[in-house]
Amino acid sequence: MHSESDKTGFSKRLKVALELAGLQSLSLAEISNKFNLRHPNKPVTPQAVHNWLIGQSIPTPDKVETLSKWLNISPEWLRYGKEHFEGESLSQNEILMLKYFRNLPANRQQAILALLHEFHK
Repeated sequence: MHSESDKTGFSKRLKVALELAGLQSLSLAEISNKFNLRHPNKPVTPQAVHNWLIGQSIPTPDKVETLSKWLNISPEWLRYGKEHFEGESLSQNEILMLKYFRNLPANRQQAILALLHEFHK
């Protein structure tokens, strides 16, 4: 049985992952359809997706694996909020910032670094 905080945490991370993938505006039916195209096992319903997004349930490990591959995130982070990083763990906001940063072209990355450097002074 999953605790309420586990379900809530999963829900938040799934919403972040959908946003990072540019899929936050999809309907529940669209999410379930796109998921089912990628998942070899039993399909999910829009209601199941709804339950994931409102923190009512957590998908089975095989579904978490499919979600993580589709959304290009680690299954560990999606399920548990953990990444495989050396040293200090990153917060959810730090992970989000890093994912956004990595998707920027080099010139914009340099601009962000310069801005952060100015704030750090």
